[in-house]
Amino acid sequence: MSYAHLIFGVIVFIIFLITGKFMRLDFPDKEIIPQDFRLLMRSRHIYILFSSFIHILLGVYLQVETRIWRKTLQLFGSTLLIAGSILLIWAFVYETYTTKTFSEASRWGIYLSLGGTILHLVGGFKVKKGKS
Repeated sequence: MSYAHLIFGVIVFIIFLITGKFMRLDFPDKEIIPQDFRLLMRSRHIYILFSSFIHILLGVYLQVETRIWRKTLQLFGSTLLIAGSILLIWAFVYETYTTKTFSEASRWGIYLSLGGTILHLVGGFKVKKGKS
C-alpha cells in the first residue's frame, strides 16, 4: 500500500507541474484576468500540490498495521485520499476551464482528504507503553 501511495503521489505531483504549465500558457497575462478567478485557479493548483505531498509522505512512512481493524481504517483512508486527489484534479479542470467559478468539487475533494487523513491517524496511532 505504501508503494501505491508513493507512485500515485509522484503522478499527482507531475499533474501539478502540468497544471502549472497550463496556467502559464492559457493565462499569460495575470494582470488582465479578474483577481478572484486568479485566486480560485491558483488555490486549486496548490490543492493538487498538497494532495501529492500527502501521498508521497504516506508512501515513505506508512506502515501497514497487522490488526484487521487498523488495517481496514488505513485501507479506507487510502481510498478516501485517492478519491480526494482525483476530485481535486477534476476541480482544477472543471472550475478553471468550464465554470470559471467555485463548485462543490474542490470542497468535497478537501473533505475526502481530511477524512482519509483522520482514518490514517486513527488506524496508525499507537500508545507506547513505558518500561516498568
